Amino acid sequence: MSGTDDLPEDVRALLHEHIETYEQLETLLLLRRERYEQWTSEGLAARLRVRGELIAPALAGLEASGLVQAAGLTPTRLAYRPASPGLDAAAGRLEREYAERPILIIQLMSANAIERLRTATLHTFADAFVLKKKGKDSG
Repeated sequence: MSGTDDLPEDVRALLHEHIETYEQLETLLLLRRERYEQWTSEGLAARLRVRGELIAPALAGLEASGLVQAAGLTPTRLAYRPASPGLDAAAGRLEREYAERPILIIQLMSANAIERLRTATLHTFADAFVLKKKGKDSG
């Protein structure tokens, strides 16, 4: 049994399915802690001390995952608004686990990244062997 196996299942699933980068993790945790605030990407970048160009894709991923939601303001502001109580509960457990055992969370994120890379590589390799169908007029 690896050390990450004793993390709660919903935390492992949340990290596997919705959190791909350290910027997403830190952004999610900040937005969750300050759930009643609405943030611009520039404000988040400054608060997290991360380059702005890293925050925009992190926010886009979190929004697509149903963890944050954009307010209809200009400039766009985002806030922690999980799409379901289950996502909120998993994010809460993730926050606790990361506070208590950050190394395990980072190890699991690294393992997930390696798995995504291997899967993408296998798909690319398999696609190299797919024969293209000839057009109806050629051949």
